[in-house]
Amino acid sequence: MNTPTDEPTPATDRDRGPRWKRAVRWAAFVGVYAAGQGVSMALSGDVRREYRRVEQPPFAPPAPVIPAVWTVLNVTSATSAWRVWEAPSSAHRTQALGLWGAALALRTAYTPLAFGHRLRWLATADAAALALVMAAYTERAARVDRAAAALAAPEVAWTSFATALSADLAGRNPA
Repeated sequence: MNTPTDEPTPATDRDRGPRWKRAVRWAAFVGVYAAGQGVSMALSGDVRREYRRVEQPPFAPPAPVIPAVWTVLNVTSATSAWRVWEAPSSAHRTQALGLWGAALALRTAYTPLAFGHRLRWLATADAAALALVMAAYTERAARVDRAAAALAAPEVAWTSFATALSADLAGRNPA
């Protein structure tokens, strides 16, 4: 019998179910992430035009780099959360998944705030909160599955950079 504990027990592939069911669950995590990004874009207007319009700092990446990076991070973050989901039930697993859900909400809010509504300082606060929540998620995920934490670490780095970029954009481009 599985009982929730702070220390997860190793699970075998047999415990997790057939590979195709695991693949469907992984696709569901990617789909949830993609849906959040779709909502974000739908609420944001023409992000590419707005990004080109604003005055950029010298360290700003070219416009095509940002969606390319986020596409990779979408997959790594969703895969990280899926690995945590697949782990045996524990308090750390529950906490990590809650943090991942909070990160998804923050991530979804950023683009509409920054580009749709031009609330750039509020978007910067959102980006900073996302970086902190992803750092907390990564720490909790490491207690459940070290590979899941490694998959989340690049998003911590990117969101920290994105917070600095957002703050610079807010300072240069008052709404």
